[in-house]
Amino acid sequence: MGARTKGRAAAATVAFASVAAAGAVMAAPASADVSKLEIDNSALLGSLDQRYGASCGYGVIATVPEDSTENVVFRINGNQVGSIKPDGGKAVYPWFPFNPGQYTIKATQGAGDEGESIGPLNVGVGVYTGSSCIILY
Repeated sequence: MGARTKGRAAAATVAFASVAAAGAVMAAPASADVSKLEIDNSALLGSLDQRYGASCGYGVIATVPEDSTENVVFRINGNQVGSIKPDGGKAVYPWFPFNPGQYTIKATQGAGDEGESIGPLNVGVGVYTGSSCIILY
């Protein structure tokens, strides 16, 4: 093999390695961190701040990186209750507290994520009207 052929082979090897390395970097999993946790309580009537109604439904929304595909794990009072795949940087867990009391909700994504939590949340007696929730106390 001549010097010119060896040079071309070396250049081709470097080019291939560069493309392979770029592909590996681009294929790396997205950062897995819940950056925000909130509750959609837009259907509440007669509610106070941080007060929710038993038997009423809420969307617990975890914000993650836009390109994230790893499931978000939701826990209520320490018990895992759901694992939801994010869509467009949001994972939404449907929460229906069955009993009055205090609840803490936590969402994590990935083994190293400490996650975000909300709570304690006060849940009182609620009356679901079909389109909204009236909280009695």
